[in-house]
Amino acid sequence: MDFVRRLRRFATCTLHPVRGFRARAAEAPDLVPAFGWMLLLRGSLASVGGLLMLHAVYRDYPMLKNLKGPIWQEILQRLPSDINFEDLRAFVSSLPDLPPWASLWPWVLVLGPVGIASAWLHNAVWDHMCLWMLRGVNRTGSWRVTFIAEAEAMQVGTLDAAFALLSFIPIAGPLLAPLFMLSSAYFWVMRGLSLAAFHHAPMWKGAAATALHILLATLCICGMLGISWLIVMQSVVA
Repeated sequence: MDFVRRLRRFATCTLHPVRGFRARAAEAPDLVPAFGWMLLLRGSLASVGGLLMLHAVYRDYPMLKNLKGPIWQEILQRLPSDINFEDLRAFVSSLPDLPPWASLWPWVLVLGPVGIASAWLHNAVWDHMCLWMLRGVNRTGSWRVTFIAEAEAMQVGTLDAAFALLSFIPIAGPLLAPLFMLSSAYFWVMRGLSLAAFHHAPMWKGAAATALHILLATLCICGMLGISWLIVMQSVVA
């Protein structure tokens, strides 16, 4: 019964996020259950996705070492004339074999929930600071409110994560790629709406906070890459 009620709430928050998250905020959920359900739902799907990705690696790695497959066909057709094909084949064939499947899949099951917890913490810190910059943070227990809002939003994001598993279907996956991107963007903004609802801030500030998150994170990444490039160039010149 609780599962059906939770699924209905997820559907309401997905189709009517403003109304859904405001109603959920009015219930004043606690942090521990919100985090636990997020870890259970999203962590399980993350583990499944990791296993599917690992299976794809084990399936395609032999073709990589044998220079077979559609990707290698495109690469070999555009291979520069100064690169010797036999040298390339010798280098690729010398790549190490993958470790046994049984030694990796248990780690994937563990890394799924760990990755979700890390994403939750990252999103909470960045979204909170961005909403604070927009003067939308509730001063009373603000960080705790943010952590709850992020956990509730990531629970609803279980629907997006389940939909994303279709990307592993050989033919349908690439065809549905634009829909996956739109779905991810929608649920990213939805996280900001949850944050605004729990902080009793205008909804536009929540959506703007997640957009600001993307902008600032992109600037930080570009800055780090630029600094790394300068360091490498200075070492080469020296």
